[in-house]
Amino acid sequence: MKENSDQSISAMKFTVYPKRKNKGEERAVMYLRIEYDIYTSEKSLTIEINMKDWDNETQTIRNKELDTYRLNQKLAEYKTKLQGAYFMLTKFEGVFTLKEIIATAFGTEKRPAYSLFNVFEEEINQRQKALKPGQTDAYGRKHVVCMNHLKEFVQKQYKIKDLAFSRINPDFIKKFMVYMKTEGGNGHNSTMKLLQIFKKVYQVAVNNRWVAYNAFAGMRFSYHDTDPVSLTTEELNIVAEKPVPIERLERVRNIFLFGCYTGLAYTDLMHLQRRHIDYNPLSHIYYIKKKREKTGVLSLIPLFKPTRDILAKWFDVWEELEAETLLVPHISNQKYNAYLKEVGEYFGITKVLVSHSARHSFASTVSLENGVSMETTSKMMGHTKISQTQKYAKVTEMKVALDTNKLFQSLEHTGT
Repeated sequence: MKENSDQSISAMKFTVYPKRKNKGEERAVMYLRIEYDIYTSEKSLTIEINMKDWDNETQTIRNKELDTYRLNQKLAEYKTKLQGAYFMLTKFEGVFTLKEIIATAFGTEKRPAYSLFNVFEEEINQRQKALKPGQTDAYGRKHVVCMNHLKEFVQKQYKIKDLAFSRINPDFIKKFMVYMKTEGGNGHNSTMKLLQIFKKVYQVAVNNRWVAYNAFAGMRFSYHDTDPVSLTTEELNIVAEKPVPIERLERVRNIFLFGCYTGLAYTDLMHLQRRHIDYNPLSHIYYIKKKREKTGVLSLIPLFKPTRDILAKWFDVWEELEAETLLVPHISNQKYNAYLKEVGEYFGITKVLVSHSARHSFASTVSLENGVSMETTSKMMGHTKISQTQKYAKVTEMKVALDTNKLFQSLEHTGT
């Protein structure tokens, strides 16, 4: 019983035939041979017949109306499933195999090891296994963020939980990029960084020849130069001194100020423990000595009075806390940024405050404008190169005025 499929899946052909375990056996199981492109596969129809009832010439069952009816019913059922799978896969406009059509149609096979999220999860697991005790992986957390965005995108866009790499094409990548900027709530540069992670995971499929072509080929990810948002001395004083009647905003205000006077990024604030603060008996100064979560580079930061005052608000005697005690109240980065916008509005600050604004404020306003050298500022911020500090810590008008004050006064009285 050989026939072409109907027009909707004309690319597929079907052949129904009996198959015996051994040549001399009387009983046989009916099978469906499926042909698609250059691929061929077979699927049991779970119907058993006697070989003497099979007519090779007409490819039908002789004088067995019930078996013929069951066979036609099963064939129609399988064709319907294959048709649905075919249409679902064509939505991706990718190059897919017969094996994927069958797996999608019948759902009997486990998720293949080369599916997108299996590989993504394995990449994350391998990064976790490579960590030393106590070591954190900020870049690995970005992998998790990227994977979660992808899962949400695939679920919303295609109503499925996973997909093969062959489903991914340039159009898929462009739509995912738009999704991250809109529904994902990411800025341009954050989106580019997450796409780079996606590309790295996709490269596993390219290297293993799971895909016919590289969907990322020719794509370039550009980054926008951003002007860091930092508070002026006047704005910082307003935030520090004006009372806040709302408890959650008061808590966020203090976290933000703690960042402004330490230069610690959000993730470093959330991981700061009592053991990271040492007392120097010679200088009589407490220092934060902590490796950055992002790079592992050591930051060395004096515990200035505003920072000690904030710690005193959070703890009665913070100096006597256990070594592993977290010092900064925990809050998700999403909520932190959302509440910072409210904090800015409450204090009448027109700048859009985000968690990293505290780090920028520390570099430019707290450090450089007060005469701290670029080298020292770089060490406090945990940078490996001065160029990194120059990028974060813009030289403000106030800094220019301070550095040129003597020259200004000298030239003020010079004749023209």
